[in-house]
Amino acid sequence: GVVLAKLPMYRNNTNFGRTISQGLRLTGGLKFWIQVPMVAKPLPFEELDFGSSWRTWNDLRLLCEGDHRLGVCLELPSGNEKKNSYIPPKSIIDKWNAEPIKALIIPTKAFTMTKEGIVVLSEEYISMFLRLTNADTRIIISGPSLYAEGHGPYLSVIQNIFESLPGATEQLKIETPYRDFLQSPLQPLMDNLKSQTYEIFEKDPIKYSQYEKAICKALMTKFKSYETVCIVVVGAGRGPLVRCALRAGEKAEKKLRVYAVEKNPNAMITLQNAKLNEWGDKVTVVHADMREWKAPEKADIMVSELLGSFGDNELSPECLDGAQWVIKSDGISIPSDSTSYLQPIAYPKVWGNLNATGLLKSFETPYVVLLHRHVPLAESKAAFSFFHPNDEKPVDNTREITIEFSEAKEENILHGFAGYFESTLFEDIGLSIRPKTFSEGMFSWFSIFFPLRTPVKIKKGTRIKMKMWRCLNKSKVWYEWCLLNPSVSPIHNPNGRSYHIGL
Repeated sequence: GVVLAKLPMYRNNTNFGRTISQGLRLTGGLKFWIQVPMVAKPLPFEELDFGSSWRTWNDLRLLCEGDHRLGVCLELPSGNEKKNSYIPPKSIIDKWNAEPIKALIIPTKAFTMTKEGIVVLSEEYISMFLRLTNADTRIIISGPSLYAEGHGPYLSVIQNIFESLPGATEQLKIETPYRDFLQSPLQPLMDNLKSQTYEIFEKDPIKYSQYEKAICKALMTKFKSYETVCIVVVGAGRGPLVRCALRAGEKAEKKLRVYAVEKNPNAMITLQNAKLNEWGDKVTVVHADMREWKAPEKADIMVSELLGSFGDNELSPECLDGAQWVIKSDGISIPSDSTSYLQPIAYPKVWGNLNATGLLKSFETPYVVLLHRHVPLAESKAAFSFFHPNDEKPVDNTREITIEFSEAKEENILHGFAGYFESTLFEDIGLSIRPKTFSEGMFSWFSIFFPLRTPVKIKKGTRIKMKMWRCLNKSKVWYEWCLLNPSVSPIHNPNGRSYHIGL
């Protein structure tokens, strides 16, 4: 069931918060949806403050420990007063968009009528409405109707807005079920990937197009004078990179000797069938761990797709360091490098879901997630970089970094850090899931999220500071992280007690 309660706006709400908190504790699965005005009208002699309503809601949430059963019924502004002067700026709209909005309440005063007698909403209002609407958001029309046919004309406007939207793209259809859905990162060395996982990755048109361009450019420039080029694909999966290499060879008019190395017995069946029916003598299929394979010859190009959402979180450095002996002294690796990035974000909905588990482990595990209802609090900054082949002696893939981010542009709550990566495949050809340089249309990787155990209030102008370590021993790799400013948090996941990646 659901209890709908209206949030008092003009007095101390501590007792109201206590009542809601008691209700949450005593009612088990009952949910509480709080009716909140998006813009609280100022009292006489006060100036309009677009952020005051969110602050009041946020105080209530903090009083209730961020309980995931709290939802928002957001009253949108009337909008047509003073030519949309009550519509908040984009930063405030984005802040509300991150909240667990269950319903949008649109007042009838927000609608206007054209000279032709057609009921409409302004373009600015529609933009705000669509930004806040999700697939499961309820729409409520509130207030008296000015029309004899009742509220029908208002509902028709909303229906026409949805009907005028373009159809979902193939990428959107794939991504929508994963929005704000937390997944544990892959354990590629400990677990064999399933065929379904390979199939999803192989549908990405951008990733393999970039790989093909990189291999082709390398063949036509660095290896232009070579009569035959040896390419080794490590972690070949079901063969998409092998096909990229063969197509690149045809475009570059270059003879190739290709080795496809894969340890997963499930994927090997597909590779052997491809060799039998498609590749023939062009490709040698090898069932082996890339780190242990005794290659019959050295490679001019080693190709891999071992990057994770945080670049190195699926052990690409350890795997490629173990396999790089197969590369000739003048050979190359594709990709040639990767750099991870971190960004502080407000993520109340997902943090509430983690909090509901009651487990410390939930806050010490990095999760792969398609970020949707979140707010970036500062620009992302670089964390860890790795280069291939790795000439470092001795090889040391541990890392640590302290990052101070740019000033927060708005007050908000810090729930954790989003992680991304950029990677150079060859020269100017690369891949990125970092928002600023994102490879448009690519969906093989989602972001990663490093949560904080306790949310932290961030004031406008605050410079958030954090520290992260990449640690390893003979059997595992793990991350540790903590907040340093505006307050100091405990170190999360010390010694990999809650999460690690097995070697």
